[in-house]
Amino acid sequence: MIIVMGTIKAAASEIDRLYDALAEQMAATHAEDGCELYVFSRDVTNPDCLLISERWRDGDALAAHSKSPHMAVFNRAIGTAKIESVSVKAYDVSGVRNLIGD
Repeated sequence: MIIVMGTIKAAASEIDRLYDALAEQMAATHAEDGCELYVFSRDVTNPDCLLISERWRDGDALAAHSKSPHMAVFNRAIGTAKIESVSVKAYDVSGVRNLIGD
């Protein structure tokens, strides 16, 4: 399993402007083989900070995602935004344990 976590800090109102592109990216990615979770959310303390949470079956699924046509469309949309910083990291996970709930 691969976990991807990240942040995109944008100039004021840029995340609002990108809302449709973000929603389309989430929908298209959820349909990909090997995608177990793909979510953009906002930091509740900073509405100009986008949080990225992804879970992939394996590295091959993540690699296929990066080459998908909708990823290219999304990258073009993000390329038009005033981005202050980006940090996205992938983690190889060897096991999972339940902390709360199902």
